[in-house]
Amino acid sequence: MKTLLIAAALVATSFAAMAENNNYPPQITASGPSKTRAEVIAELHAAKAAGQFHFTESDMRQAERFSRQQSSSNLTRQQVQQEVIALRQQGQLEIQGDRR
Repeated sequence: MKTLLIAAALVATSFAAMAENNNYPPQITASGPSKTRAEVIAELHAAKAAGQFHFTESDMRQAERFSRQQSSSNLTRQQVQQEVIALRQQGQLEIQGDRR
């Protein structure tokens, strides 16, 4: 009798598992042709010029620091890491998602 109950339970659970949604993987629609980096940058500049792009205070501070940096660096990886640690300790570095 126990064997029959166990077999019936297994059959019932297997039917329940087969009753799941069969839309896996989800249908992916084509996104169309993507834009080049130059096109995206041109759109960003146009939005800034039209006043459609808004900066936060944090964005402005980071942009100012970035504009002061040289395009090429002679610093070693260790020097950069020490700089990042110092900026974080001074509260001048904001990293999104950082939970420290």
